[in-house]
Amino acid sequence: MVSDGVVLAAALVSAGLLLRQSEDTPAAQSLLLKVSRLALLGVALAALSRLTLSDGGQDIATLRRMLDNLALYAALPLLASAMLGATLRWYWSKAGWGRWLLGLFALFELCRRMGLGEAYTLTLGGAIGLVLLGAALRLRGILPRLAAVGSGALFAVAICTPRLPLPPLPEDLLPLALAAALPLFAIALLNQLERAAPR
Repeated sequence: MVSDGVVLAAALVSAGLLLRQSEDTPAAQSLLLKVSRLALLGVALAALSRLTLSDGGQDIATLRRMLDNLALYAALPLLASAMLGATLRWYWSKAGWGRWLLGLFALFELCRRMGLGEAYTLTLGGAIGLVLLGAALRLRGILPRLAAVGSGALFAVAICTPRLPLPPLPEDLLPLALAAALPLFAIALLNQLERAAPR
């Protein structure tokens, strides 16, 4: 699908923006960039699987579902967590990020087993949107604020809309919303880290 190619390109471009910036970033903040790049690569991997893993039976369908779940329930929350860390100047260790990732996996599995998957997904989408909207309040300049607001709104739309009782939308609309959110997120995060960097 064209929209999956756009998501793949947007994720890779956003990861490239963060990679370029990490060369002269203090060590405390560089881990936030690494986590964000890893999350963006997770989104890219899910998009790549939808492009390349076509009809191949139940095993291929299971693999694609696993990669989609990885992007939705781990990668996107990691992006919001990185923005929250940058905004509040919480600089976790690698072990801290690893524990948080395991916690995200465990929370997803717990909610799935309890039959709360839809509610969890809606809550997750709303939380990601709110974190980015809150980050916009701490940014300086109209462009970074608009990038944070836009990315928060687009993430929430891409995650929550399929679970809401709404009329059917064009199939490519939600992946394109996700694709648009990714570079906006990268711009907002880079601005926040630049603002928080020691002078």
